[in-house]
Amino acid sequence: MARTARIILLILLCVSSANADTLRVISLYPGHSENIFALGGGDMLSAVSENDDNNFMPSLPRISLRSGAERILALRPDVVVTRSFAVRLNPNLYDVLERSGVNVVVLDPPSWEDFPSYLKALAETLNLDPEYALSRLEDIRAGIEARVREKSGSYRPRVFLEATSRELHTCSPDSWAARLIELAGGINIASEAKPLRSGSAVASWGVERVIGNKDKIDVYIIQTGAMNNSGIQDFHAREWSRALDGVKVVEIPEKYLSRPSLLGLEYGGNELLKIFWGE
Repeated sequence: MARTARIILLILLCVSSANADTLRVISLYPGHSENIFALGGGDMLSAVSENDDNNFMPSLPRISLRSGAERILALRPDVVVTRSFAVRLNPNLYDVLERSGVNVVVLDPPSWEDFPSYLKALAETLNLDPEYALSRLEDIRAGIEARVREKSGSYRPRVFLEATSRELHTCSPDSWAARLIELAGGINIASEAKPLRSGSAVASWGVERVIGNKDKIDVYIIQTGAMNNSGIQDFHAREWSRALDGVKVVEIPEKYLSRPSLLGLEYGGNELLKIFWGE
């Protein structure tokens, strides 16, 4: 009995120690939330932002970017991961959190090139494995590339992405969406588009240039979400859309095309493969 009691005590001490090492994390940007989950840190999350998808860990509390410190401190977080936009929106919140002993980590959504270093920084901040983070990214990208090689041959679909219907903006050539389209084997016909401002993911294009390049478009993608509430029905209601008869028109949620996330990369890449290659 004494030996059994010692074994049970040892197990309880190990469990207690493991729980003590588990950080309580609040994520205030959907991309951070998805990446933490993808890196095996889902059990760390004690709350996410109100902008996270409803079906993402639905049992967790949702936090407004304008919440007061009391709302967040009541959840007893060790770390709050956010972005600079949220800090500018509610600067006093983060001052109070830091004075209360909460580690506030500000990571902005990364570019395509900076995504590996972002994942490494996120993993290290939360005591997750940075090498696993980089390996997971490489595996997803390599998997998409391999499927493109199997399917494409000498053909690559020519693609136009509608980022916003207003003034018909497209994606900037170096944006996450443009790079994901390229990874999935597509050719961005608006590769010469100029960003609205330095670093912007959105670029000017316009209806006239779409119509002028109609013979170069195989697939017209409508990115739907906060930036663009138009869909396929709205597209076909536009008088000029008749000029694109014969072009394949599809819609994809913005979160799968433009959110720097391992989950978005995998799902968005797979959706583009289906669209481009009929998988």
